[in-house]
Amino acid sequence: MPANQYIPAGRTSMVDKGGVTLHVQTEYAHRPYPRVTTTILDQGRVLHKVEKKLSKGVESPEEQSHMEEVIKQQHSEILAIIKDNQRKAQPKNEQSETQKFRIAKEATLAEKLTAIPGVEKVYHLDRDGRFFDPEEASVFKDFYPRLFKALCELVELFMLLPGAEMRREQGVYEVERDGLYFVSAGKDYFFVKAQRMDHSTDFEKAIKEIISPDPYL
Repeated sequence: MPANQYIPAGRTSMVDKGGVTLHVQTEYAHRPYPRVTTTILDQGRVLHKVEKKLSKGVESPEEQSHMEEVIKQQHSEILAIIKDNQRKAQPKNEQSETQKFRIAKEATLAEKLTAIPGVEKVYHLDRDGRFFDPEEASVFKDFYPRLFKALCELVELFMLLPGAEMRREQGVYEVERDGLYFVSAGKDYFFVKAQRMDHSTDFEKAIKEIISPDPYL
């Protein structure tokens, strides 16, 4: 059955605040690319759109059900943002209306890795295994001279994937137990330096969840 036969149910809400009634609609679409979009309208006029691109479309009843939960979550989050950030005064022009909605910028992979409990430092490398920051490269070389010389070998641990764009398989290699990890994110790499602060954090699992997340979340 074609993928476009699986169309998850969308969500629609009306938000009345400060004398302004806003129409909020969240829906899935598979063309021209899979996405979930929340549109905020005032009397049919689009004020703001929040779009989440998906790595794949919905292709089964199970994925359809899962996508409906994703839609519900995004819809609820946008409603909360509107209620928290909307100005009390009635907006006077389109620009001020649009500025009411402040959608937080998604954190980078480095920021997400740094947020793992116990992670002390994250070094970012490009697809060729070169440090983006020369100062960080110097610091890393002082701490790990042998690893610095063996960067080419570390990169080769992850298989080069077919295709025109240079990309390797995603994965995590534990260099030092509960201390240092080499991470392939596909197009670039990271060294993650950690120190255990509790007994519950599984560093390798936490890193994998960041570099290879659920495509619908």
